[in-house]
Amino acid sequence: MKTLATSKQINDQIAQLQNSPIHGLKVVEVREVELALIDKDATNPGGDEFSKRYERRAPDIRESFDILGGIVYPLVICQKARGSDRYLIIDGHGRHDEAKRRGVKKMRCIIFPPLSLQQRICLRQVLNAAQEPFDTPLVLRDLHLLAKERGLDIRNEHDLESLLSDLPARIRKHHEKLKILAKWPSEVADQIGIDDDDAKGVIGFDKVKELNTLVNGVQRSHPETLRDFPGEKLYKQVLKIYFDGSFRDGRRSQDTIRDARSLLRKLPENHPAAKKFIGGTLDFNEFKAEAERNIPERSAKHGLVDICKQLTALLTDADVRNLTAVERRALQRTADLASQVLSEEVAS
Repeated sequence: MKTLATSKQINDQIAQLQNSPIHGLKVVEVREVELALIDKDATNPGGDEFSKRYERRAPDIRESFDILGGIVYPLVICQKARGSDRYLIIDGHGRHDEAKRRGVKKMRCIIFPPLSLQQRICLRQVLNAAQEPFDTPLVLRDLHLLAKERGLDIRNEHDLESLLSDLPARIRKHHEKLKILAKWPSEVADQIGIDDDDAKGVIGFDKVKELNTLVNGVQRSHPETLRDFPGEKLYKQVLKIYFDGSFRDGRRSQDTIRDARSLLRKLPENHPAAKKFIGGTLDFNEFKAEAERNIPERSAKHGLVDICKQLTALLTDADVRNLTAVERRALQRTADLASQVLSEEVAS
């Protein structure tokens, strides 16, 4: 059941929004501007003509131009410097580019004063929040940029909350989703969307969740594989083998990813099969065949439920006061790992 925010929570949120870098920002004027005077903002992912996001949106913009006979919505721009006659695009890259391709010389523009990078990011996200569906690539890229500008770490939960506090509620409500996506490198943001589109190289969030737990399994059980793919390279490599078809076996790919994750966890630490699968030299069926031959007998004989029952029986009879330091450390490691596994399940 959805819980209602308290008056204090609402007032705190209002106070936070009033501290936004764009609170109280005023438009300088609204008028036609020559397109030759408007430059693209290199930090704005919306202006990347080679991105998959741009490719997805371009046909709709062209069609609307054909139906309406022109561009209806104005561009949102800001001055490059106080009193300057040159401008940066805040919102409307697709409209701007389509108009230029068709020979349009001037467009109606909403003009803001010179803005800092933080202000430009927050303003374009506020403007984009009115669009559905949730624009994952744009939000992710801007969060990475905003984190860099503020000296924050997007992978740190508290820093992420701080970054989201200046963005609209339609973005903030995706906090749990963004917490997972923030682990992935900014360069692959354009490949992550709401729904799958393999032909365009876009993967849906549900599959990203599964791949994220697979990455966690590699990090936990196969550190030698991490040496081949350190840091963000592992995330990029996992996404690569996904698009290369390594998880295709006639079933839903989510099920195949889950099975691959399970096999990775059951294999002995740093088994060569794990490195070959993540490296892309084995597809799932080949990996499964090799892994099942090498999983220790105890994994086949004792399921998780049986092991938990045995542990419960041992702990029920344990004398807590007489536990040795080694036993306490072993229990703590087991508790930490169980908590981590359960938290991954909740996050997914």
